[in-house]
Amino acid sequence: MANGTRVGKPATQQTGKSALRRRPFTLRLEIGGKRLNIHAVASNPLAEMRTGRHNKAGSLRALGLNPYPSRAHRTHYAKVVLDEFATLDTKTVTVAGRLVSWRKQGALAFGHVQDQTGRIQLFCRRQLVLPSDPTTGNLGYAEFGLLDLGDIVEATGKVMRTERGEISVLVEGLKLLTKAIRPLPDQWSGLKDRELILRKRYLDTTLDRESFDRFASISRMISSIRSFLIGRGFLEFNTPAIQPQYGGGTAKPFKTHVNALGCDMYLAISHELYLKRLIVAGYDKVFTIGRYFRNEGIDRSHHPEFSMVETMTAYENYEYNMNLVEEMFRHVAITAFGRYEFKVRGHTIDFSKPWKRISMIDAVKERTGIDFRTITNVAEANLRLTALGIHEEQPSVGEALVKAFETVEPELIEPTLVFGHPVEISPLAKPMAEDPRFVERFEIFIAGMECGDNWSEQNDAVHLLETWRKQYKAEERDAGKFHTLDFDFIESIEYGLPPTTGIGPGIERMAMIFTEQENIDDVIFFPLMRPSVSPLNAAIYGIEQPNLAPVEDLVLSFADFEAMCGNGTLKPHGKHLIVKPHIRYLPAAGNSTAVGHFEIEGFLANSVLRLSGCAIAAGENVKEADARKQVSAWLEKIQFLQKQFPDCHVTIAPVTNLGETAAV
Repeated sequence: MANGTRVGKPATQQTGKSALRRRPFTLRLEIGGKRLNIHAVASNPLAEMRTGRHNKAGSLRALGLNPYPSRAHRTHYAKVVLDEFATLDTKTVTVAGRLVSWRKQGALAFGHVQDQTGRIQLFCRRQLVLPSDPTTGNLGYAEFGLLDLGDIVEATGKVMRTERGEISVLVEGLKLLTKAIRPLPDQWSGLKDRELILRKRYLDTTLDRESFDRFASISRMISSIRSFLIGRGFLEFNTPAIQPQYGGGTAKPFKTHVNALGCDMYLAISHELYLKRLIVAGYDKVFTIGRYFRNEGIDRSHHPEFSMVETMTAYENYEYNMNLVEEMFRHVAITAFGRYEFKVRGHTIDFSKPWKRISMIDAVKERTGIDFRTITNVAEANLRLTALGIHEEQPSVGEALVKAFETVEPELIEPTLVFGHPVEISPLAKPMAEDPRFVERFEIFIAGMECGDNWSEQNDAVHLLETWRKQYKAEERDAGKFHTLDFDFIESIEYGLPPTTGIGPGIERMAMIFTEQENIDDVIFFPLMRPSVSPLNAAIYGIEQPNLAPVEDLVLSFADFEAMCGNGTLKPHGKHLIVKPHIRYLPAAGNSTAVGHFEIEGFLANSVLRLSGCAIAAGENVKEADARKQVSAWLEKIQFLQKQFPDCHVTIAPVTNLGETAAV
C-alpha cells in the first residue's frame, strides 16, 4: 500500500495457528503530510481487517470526508462507455460501482470499478487527480491509501484508451460512496463452499459474473412471461398470499395467526381458487405471478417457497392451454435468452419444434405394453403393477395408472404434453365427455421433469362439493392429503363459473430449464436454509448463536444403513436417489482431521437421511486431494444402492468441502 505500511505479515499471507492468534497490529498511513497510526486488536484476520477498515472510515471523517454520502452523480454505466467508445473518446463521464481491483505504482494508480453492466478500468495520474475537498467529497491522490477492495466509488474523468489498449476513465475526481468494512473473498478463486454460496449469494454474484448474469436472465424471463400474457389480453391481479383456506391443491400448508382478526390462516399453496373468483367477477382472462408455500421436502427440484404463473381463461378448455403454454415457452426462449436450444439435464432441447402430445394411457402402453383402458378392477391393476416391479398396492385403477406412469416420466425428454389423467386424482378438473374415467388435464414434461399442471376447471358446484366431502377427513385437516372444504369458493361458483381453463407452470422449473441448471437452489437467489450465526459474527455483534430445534432427519452409520436397506426397513419413497458427499476439517494443535458424511435424498419424504462416522484422513497437513480419494472409496461402497433398488436412478453429486468447523 503506497503512503502506508503495515506492521507484521498481511492477513492474507498468514496460515496455520498463527492466523488464529489474538494479536495487535498497527496500520500507518501518511495523509496530507500527517502520519496516522491506527491500532486494533482482534482474534483472527477477518476481525483485524474489519477493524482496520472501520478505523479508515473514522480517518475519512476526521478529514471532513463522509464515507457514506447519500447519492452519486453517475452519468454512464460501464458497458455504455465500452460499447460507445468511438463516440465518448475524450469526453468526460462519471462512472460508479464497486472497486474490484486496485494497485498504486508511485505516481500512477489503476483499478476497476464494477457496476450492474460490467467493469471498466480507472487510470489515475497523481498530477491530474483533484486534491481532497470536504465540500465536494473528492478524495485526493495522497488519501488513496484509505481505499480498499470492495469499496463503492464514483470516478469522473475523460474516456481514453491506455497504451495497452484498454478502454479506461482517466480519473480527475474520485469519491468514496460507501466504505466496505468487510473484505471480499479472494476474487480469483471466488466462493467454493456450497453453503456460503447459498447463504451469501450477494458475494457469489459479485465475484462470479456467470452467477450474476443467471439471476438477471431469470428476471428478464419473468418479464417476458408477463409481456406474453398481457399481449394476449390477460389482466394481471394480485391474489392473497395469506388465506383462510389453503385450497387449490394437495400440499401440507404453513399455518400462521393474524392478530388483528384473531384467527389462524394459511400461506397460499395455490392461487387458483381466487383466479376463478375473478372469472366469476366477469374478467375473462386473468393471471398472477404469485408466491407459493408448501411445508414439504427440500431437494434438487423442490423448495418450500416458490413462484408460479397461474392463468384462468373463460370460454375455453384445456386444449386452448396446450397451445398457450407451448407458445409461451417458445416466446420466453427467444425474447429472454435469444435462442431456442438449451442443454437440460444432459439433453439438448429445441423449443422451436412442435411439442409431442400423448394421453397418459397411451404413454404407459408404449412403455410397458399395458393398456389400462381394458382393466376394469383394482385387483387386476395391482397385478399389472407387480409385473412392473411395483409392489405398492393402489386403491383404484386410476391411481394404479398414475403409479405405472411414474416409470414413463424419466423418458419424456422432448417437451411433451401428457393429458387424460384419472378422475381419482383430479377433483378440480372436468371429466372428459367421451370417457368420464379421465379428465381434461395435462402436464408438461421436459427432460424427464414435470414443469406444470393444467386443466379444464370443474364448474359444477354441487359435483365439486360432493367430491371434496368424500375426500375430507377432519383428523387430517392440515396434512395436505386432500382439498379442503372451501364453502366461500363453492358459493362463488354457484353464481355461475363459465367454462374455464388454467395453466400453472412453475417459475423456478422454467428457470432451471432456460438457465441450464440442475439444482433449484441455483435459480433461487435466497434459498431457505436453517439460520446460522458464525462464532465470529456472534462475537462482533454481541449476540448468542441460536439454539435451533433438531432437524427431523435420520442419522445412521453406514453399516446400519446397509443392513436396514437389506432387510426392507428402509425403502426409497421415489425413483431418484441423490447421494451428496461432504468433507469437513477439524483443526487441532499439531494435527488435523478430515471427516466425511453423506446426505441421501429419496428415502425420507420430508427430510434427509445422513450417513455419519466416515473419518477419512488425519495428519499434520491434511490435503484435500487425499481426503477426496478416501471419499471416493466410500462412494464405491454406496454403489450397493443400485443393485438393492434397481428401479431407482442413483445420482452421485460432486464432493462439497464444508471448510473448517470454525469457518465464518
